[in-house]
Amino acid sequence: MLTSYQLESPALTWGEDGAPHSNQFDDVYFDKESGLEETRHVFLKNNQLSERWASLQKNAFVIAETGFGTGLNFLCAWQAFLTEAASDKQLHFISVEKYPMTKSMLTDALKMWPSISHLSQQLIDVYPEVCHGLHRVELEQGRIQLTLWFGEAEDGFAALDADVDAWFLDGFAPSKNPEMWSDNLFKHIHRLSHQGTTFSTFTAAGIVRRGLKNVGFDVRKVKGFGQKREMTVGELNSSTAPLSERMSQGQSWFNLRKDNTSEVTTVLVVGAGLAGANTAYALAKQGIKVEVWEQGNCIAGGASGNPQGMLYPKLASQDTPVNRFYLSAYLHATRLYSSLDKNKQFWDACGLIQIPKHDKEAGRFQKLLDEKLYPEAILQASKDREDSLLLPLSGWVVLTKLCETLLSHENIHVCLNTKLESLSAVEAGGQTVGWQARPKYQEAPLNDQQTRFSHVVLCTANDTKALGVTPNTPDYPIRGQVSFIDIEKAKVACQAIGESTDKIDFDKVLCEFGYVSPSINNLLHFGSTYDLKDLDDQVREEGHKRNLAILESLLLLPKETFNSEDCGGRVSFRCAVPDYTPIVGPVQSEDVYQQAYSTLTKNAKWQSNEVAEPIKQLYINIGHGSRGLISTPLSGSYIASLITGTPSPLEQQVSHKLHPSRFIIRDLKRSQNL
Repeated sequence: MLTSYQLESPALTWGEDGAPHSNQFDDVYFDKESGLEETRHVFLKNNQLSERWASLQKNAFVIAETGFGTGLNFLCAWQAFLTEAASDKQLHFISVEKYPMTKSMLTDALKMWPSISHLSQQLIDVYPEVCHGLHRVELEQGRIQLTLWFGEAEDGFAALDADVDAWFLDGFAPSKNPEMWSDNLFKHIHRLSHQGTTFSTFTAAGIVRRGLKNVGFDVRKVKGFGQKREMTVGELNSSTAPLSERMSQGQSWFNLRKDNTSEVTTVLVVGAGLAGANTAYALAKQGIKVEVWEQGNCIAGGASGNPQGMLYPKLASQDTPVNRFYLSAYLHATRLYSSLDKNKQFWDACGLIQIPKHDKEAGRFQKLLDEKLYPEAILQASKDREDSLLLPLSGWVVLTKLCETLLSHENIHVCLNTKLESLSAVEAGGQTVGWQARPKYQEAPLNDQQTRFSHVVLCTANDTKALGVTPNTPDYPIRGQVSFIDIEKAKVACQAIGESTDKIDFDKVLCEFGYVSPSINNLLHFGSTYDLKDLDDQVREEGHKRNLAILESLLLLPKETFNSEDCGGRVSFRCAVPDYTPIVGPVQSEDVYQQAYSTLTKNAKWQSNEVAEPIKQLYINIGHGSRGLISTPLSGSYIASLITGTPSPLEQQVSHKLHPSRFIIRDLKRSQNL
């Protein structure tokens, strides 16, 4: 378990020419005279990338690297891929870095290379916050995908779910950094490789050559670059286990992968709320045609239709896989919203103040700050409210405009008033190769071809059980009523009791028992009620009264400052899960699992790499509760990676926590005690 998500920045010395030198490893990041040429020779040429890209048949090519450093190798690969690969192909570049540069360091280091400044500036613009874990960023409208692991290399490769085509084994000289080249690192390099995967490295050091040979690579020395006598290249020529087995790591019941990527024609996404919109957008960005069926008459008409939502990640005081998911998802969401809305039409990164509900929580907040679990860029002490936390990256979103923006992509077609009535699998060779969907009603009649899809993603929240096509998931609805009040009426109410109207003019989201966001369109939105086992969809006055009590507490105003008769509101139903974690991933057969993995009823620690059931090209993305603004963008990207067979943006441990089959496995393990 991690004790901090903070990472040590590299200690750098800058040469007179501006080149960085690592003080930790007493080594240079690149040759200041010929860094670009060396990268192109060592990594691009010696992995035969020009030839492989020119004849690339599959949709994406995957490169993995040890040591991101200044990003120079990535920039060179990006530049070459745009020139040498067909325009409909995609590059996935994965890199690990124990001492990630800050954005300012990266900016200074890349000034050395004006010939690629148009690319380096784009990288700098999307470079993630320096925080432990996986970070996915997109460039070139999604054609270039960069996945960064900030942390130990071995941990990063152990967490990866990917099928690598070429390795850039870079980093500082092995003599300066021998700890990185562990036996486990080489084992994961093999796990993530397939027959035909190549590698190249600037070094001819024995520790690297022996490590690669020991896991099955054919290894040879060749002429190095410039004055360097030798470097090492090689290829994995022996056959490897199927992809699903290689990714299992003993837990095949959490399988996510087909051994052979199915053709992706058109994907059906059911639901046009946050989960559906983000899933459709992530797929569309990868060049996939998407149909979105929405049973309502508008986009984001359910729980995703509240007029103003806030990013409230509820970061935990200790490291867990679920907390790592929400942390990664939070950073991913803020990057996405900023890229979609540079003019603050629907997204305002104004910051959020988390106010303690009681003394015990205030103590937890102080412990969080004292133990420095999170970088200050993510969480710090509030200067505006005593004992409170500030999340400077947070803010508020107009949800309907966000969903409409996501769904406006040219590869997405939205069908409103189109309810999914039934799904039937299309089989070939004993495996599911597609789905026939039947709508109960629709705007216009659809023929058989229009209702045939290669993959289906259910983003149907509380309506999922009624479809009858998935195992019985344990999600449940929670009623939430939000309220709003005209800001001028709110100011008049303050004046009537002698309170300053300045209390209404705040500039950050405030959260305690509920929330209030800075006003938009002269309205103050606040709430929300949390009503279990209550299916009443009508706005109620008692709900306004509860929400006004929340508002008065947040604004430090006396009770009954405001009148419930001045409020308007909206009711929707969150889709919640007992373990407070979304249900995201492939849908599998409960009967097959219970039979294939029955050994777990006798031994909960039993491991197996034998996959019981192939992926059926049916996925689910529900259960985001009140944190959908945070969790749905990364979840959508994750689903897209599973459908396209490309590297996952989630750590494997995290994907297991989201896996729809986790409840089946949990029940099998629990039955030991019966």
